[in-house]
Amino acid sequence: MILVVDNDPEVLGRASEVLNRDRQVFLASTAKQAADIVDRLGSGLSVVLIDIDLPGAYNLIKKLHDANPELLFIAIHGAVRASVLEATRPIGVVEALEKPITPAWKPVVERIRARRFAS
Repeated sequence: MILVVDNDPEVLGRASEVLNRDRQVFLASTAKQAADIVDRLGSGLSVVLIDIDLPGAYNLIKKLHDANPELLFIAIHGAVRASVLEATRPIGVVEALEKPITPAWKPVVERIRARRFAS
């Protein structure tokens, strides 16, 4: 299962289209909604894609990573910068993807998802 967290409905809709073909995808538009979904799904969740510019994103990632260190995070935002990935690696972010969501995201998400279950 995959969780996508972004406050832009277009991003969530596109994520559902691109990623929902082979995997169950949950969508959240706030950090609170995302935390509730993670609490409900528990260890069945494999990857969280989160808009790093979302209010509360860093705190959410840290909280979820502390509670479930095996959960992997992909930072999504308008302009991927190496500094974002470097700054968020210690709290569980393993990849960064630049918006808009395209079908090219799918193999990246699957690679990260496979890594989650290989450990």
